[in-house]
Amino acid sequence: MNPKSVVAIVLVLALVRAEPFRFDNYKVYRIKIEDDDQLFALKGLSTGPQQFEFMDEPKKSGEKVDLIVPPHLQRNFESLVSQKKMKIELAIPNLQNLIDRESPKDTAPASVEDFRWDQYYEIDIIHEWLYHLEALYDEVTVIKAGDSFEGREILGVNINRRPGVNPGIFIEANIHAREWITSASTTWFINQLLTASVAQSELRDLADNINWYIFPVINVDGYQYSREHYRLWRKTRSKQGYICTGVDPNRNFDVFWEKGGVGSADNMCEIMYAGPEAFSEIETRSLAEYVLSVQEDLNLYIAFHSAAQMLLMPWGHTEEQIPEYDNYLSILETAVAALTARYGTQYTYGSIYNTIYPASGSSADWAYHTLGIPSFTYEFRGENTETGEKYSYVAPPDQILPNAEEVLDSLIALIGRARELGYL
Repeated sequence: MNPKSVVAIVLVLALVRAEPFRFDNYKVYRIKIEDDDQLFALKGLSTGPQQFEFMDEPKKSGEKVDLIVPPHLQRNFESLVSQKKMKIELAIPNLQNLIDRESPKDTAPASVEDFRWDQYYEIDIIHEWLYHLEALYDEVTVIKAGDSFEGREILGVNINRRPGVNPGIFIEANIHAREWITSASTTWFINQLLTASVAQSELRDLADNINWYIFPVINVDGYQYSREHYRLWRKTRSKQGYICTGVDPNRNFDVFWEKGGVGSADNMCEIMYAGPEAFSEIETRSLAEYVLSVQEDLNLYIAFHSAAQMLLMPWGHTEEQIPEYDNYLSILETAVAALTARYGTQYTYGSIYNTIYPASGSSADWAYHTLGIPSFTYEFRGENTETGEKYSYVAPPDQILPNAEEVLDSLIALIGRARELGYL
C-alpha cells in the first residue's frame, strides 16, 4: 500500500473523535533547504497526524520550511538533520501551548453587538454578525457565493455608498481553513470601513468611494473543522476516494490547471492536492461563478493568506513575468512600504512563483487571467514583530489587531497607487 495512503488511514482514525487532536510537546522547526539532497529527504518524510507535518510543503532549494515534529519522532528528526547537515531553528517549542493561547474556552460573545477582535469565532457567529451589519447600515448587503460541500452558506458583504459610481474591489479570506487570522482581520477591516469618521480621511475615502465585495471565510467547512477537530486542516471537506478528504481550494481554480501541476499534488491525501479536475470543489466553483456575475463592477481582486509575510502578484504557474509587471511591482512596493512603517514588519514582494513558491490554480491567478484585472495575494505576518515570537498561522489573538492595522495601512497605499496608475 502507498505510504501516503497508510498515513491517510491514520488521519481518519485519529480524527474520528469528539475532542480536537492535541499537539502536546510537538515542536516546529524552521529548516533552510540548501540543496536538492535535503529537499528530496524532506519530501520523502511520511506526513500526517502523529507523523511529521509541514506548515507548507517543501518546493525548492533555497527556501525555508517549517516542519512539525511530534515528540516520538524527535530522535528521527535529529538523525536526519545530522545526516543531511541541515540548518535548523526551533520556531515553536510546544505547538499545543500556542493553540491553547489561540483558542480560549469561552469564545462566544453574549450577542453580536459584543463581536470583537481579541478572539476567533465560529463560522455561525461570523455570519450572524454580517447580518447584524446589514440591519444596521443601509450601504451593507449580505451576499452569498453559494453553499459548501457540507451545506454551509458562503457569505460576505457588499458595501457601496455610491451604487453605479464606485469602482469595485473583491476581497476573499480564509480559503485555507487553518489561516484564521485572515478572516479575523477581514471582519475588523469591514468594521473600520463602516465606522470611519470624517476625521479619518483616508479610511473614509475607501468607505465612501469603493464598491466592496468582502468574504471573510470562503472555506467554511474546513474552517469549522479546523476549530473542532484538527487545527492544522487546510483543505475543503469533500470526499476523495475511500480514505482521503478535501482538496486544496487555492490549487483548484481553472487557470493553467493540471492534475499534479506546478506547485500542487496529484495524491488525493496530500495537503496541496489540486483535485481530480479544475473547479471540482463546489466552494471554488461557486466563488468563481459569483465573481463572474459581478465582474463588470470589479477593478481589483485581493486574496488574504498567512503566514509568510509577503505581498504577491501573478503568475504562480511560471517564472515568466506578466506584461504589467512594472506597474504591479510599483503597487507592491508602495503597499509594503506603508505596511512596514507602522510596526516595522518586514514583507517581501514579487510574483507568486518567484517569491514564495510555484503554485498553479490559485484564485489570484484566475482573477487576473479571467477578469483581466490586477490581483494581489497577501501572506500575513507569521511572527510577533515586537517580540520575535514565531507562530506561523497559529496566531495568538493579540496579533489580530496589529496585523489588521498594518494591512489596512498597506491597502490604503495600494489603492492610492492603483488609482494613480489608472486601475481604479
